[in-house]
Amino acid sequence: MNDLNTMNDELSFADAFCTEYESLLDQCQHALSSWSDRSEKARRDQLTGEAVGRELLSLQARFAKCYTILQKHTRTCERCVAVSQMNKFIAESNNDDVRLSIC
Repeated sequence: MNDLNTMNDELSFADAFCTEYESLLDQCQHALSSWSDRSEKARRDQLTGEAVGRELLSLQARFAKCYTILQKHTRTCERCVAVSQMNKFIAESNNDDVRLSIC
């Protein structure tokens, strides 16, 4: 998921200051991994049927919920908003090498 990677890159500095962001990101990545792994297993094993479909929809919904909560947090958390604004300012200054990151 490209948006998730972008959000992770842009707000990685927030990890050092916002434990809630870090926790939400972990939950989101876990939900995405669970959905992706189960989808791959279902394809590989050629699993079909209503039960498999319901399970995959449930995993997809869990990821969507986690991702929505993460997005909302990054728009409402003062720390995360500040980091995002700093990154935007730096990017607009055409100095991507100075981009805030703890990676």
